[in-house]
This record gives sequence, C-alpha cells and structure tokens, in this order.
Amino acid sequence: MAAATPYMPSATRRSILASLGTAGLTVLAGCGFNEADEPSAGSLQFVNEHELPHAVSMRVTGVGSTPGDGPDEVEGDPIVPPGQRGLRASTVVRPTETQTYEGVFTEPVWYGVEFTVDGELPDDNAGQVKYYPAPRNDEPGSVLVGKVYESGEFSWIVRSTADPGAFSE
Repeated sequence: MAAATPYMPSATRRSILASLGTAGLTVLAGCGFNEADEPSAGSLQFVNEHELPHAVSMRVTGVGSTPGDGPDEVEGDPIVPPGQRGLRASTVVRPTETQTYEGVFTEPVWYGVEFTVDGELPDDNAGQVKYYPAPRNDEPGSVLVGKVYESGEFSWIVRSTADPGAFSE
C-alpha cells in the first residue's frame, strides 16, 4: 500500500470545490453507479471518510503488458481500445461518501494510474499505482480504490472482488 499524506483545507482546494460544485462532477461517460452490490472487476471507487469534501481525480498514465519499475510504470505496448489509454475521472466526494463506477478498466492489461486530491499529487508517490483488473492465476479480479481517510490522508487500495464482471469467461 502506498504511503499516506495529510491534506488540509487551502485556497486551492476551496477554489476547486467551488468550480466543481458540491454535487460533484464525473467525466466517466457511460459508467454506472453501484453502491449496494459488490463492485465487479475493473471498477473504480472513490471513498471519503474525512469530515470535509474532497475533489479526487484519477488518470491513466500508461497501459502495458507487464509492470515496470516505477510506482505507476508499466511496460509493453498491448493492443487496447484508444479510450483505455486516456482514461480520466474527476469527482467531488462528500464526507462519508463512496462513489463506485463499474466497468471502467475493461482490458486484461497493466494500467499505470495517478491520483490527485484537491488538485495536488500526494507526496511520496502515494497517488501512483500499477493496477491489473482481471482475474489471473486462480486469483479473483480487483477493484481500484482512491481513499481519503478520516485523518485527511490519501491512499490507494487494490481490493479483490468475487464478481469478474466483463472478465468472466
């Protein structure tokens, strides 16, 4: 798991929240919201346990056939739909809220992913991750989670899911 970094309210954060509005904004066209069921493999979640709302963004920095050396580095050049190379999502997550987007990562490849919180990259690579969504080697698929903890610190989580989603055979 990545290191965590605290985030305090700032003028930048307030201006981001003001521009996005309290209802939030998502740029994941066609992705469904699912809160009651277990999310399927390839889903993206934003979680906020902090007492303040936070603008959380995710962008794919690369798509590869194998993981690389850096925190979000991937290697190789697999064939994937162009939209998977340029995935981006941004939303405002209210206190104690979880937002789930199904079917975001659709290919059985490695994704380099970078998160920002309130317009800033977390320190110590806490916002960078390599992520493989599909089931492999008798392991379940996974869900990528960007989480702001009660303390205001941010971290990513890759968690297992029993629902293979689009990766079912």
